[in-house]
Amino acid sequence: MPASPNPDPPDDRGPPEGPSATPENAAAPDDAASPVGEAFAWASRILAIGLAMFLPGVGGTWLDARLGTRFLGPVGLIFGFTAALFWLVQIGNSVKPYQPKKTMRYQIPPTTHKPEKGTGDA
Repeated sequence: MPASPNPDPPDDRGPPEGPSATPENAAAPDDAASPVGEAFAWASRILAIGLAMFLPGVGGTWLDARLGTRFLGPVGLIFGFTAALFWLVQIGNSVKPYQPKKTMRYQIPPTTHKPEKGTGDA
């Protein structure tokens, strides 16, 4: 049987050159996250905090129905609210403060106009 040709011939071009060839540029930095990715991250945080606030109360109410008690639902709601508030404070402390990007703004150059002679009141 004849040998089959190699489907992936060796690459004779050598290693890549230029600024994109460095390993530190292999992954995008955290600063360059897409706006959609940032929006999904914040939406998931908000959803998780809402569930952390709501689900302990639901679980406590379910346990109240099973055990015949009346205090686990409110205790669950208080615990969920406290946990969510603690989580919000942690997120608030970890987020960098907003600093607007410096942009080049158009500045009006100072005028060098000198008044003409003989136009004043005499």
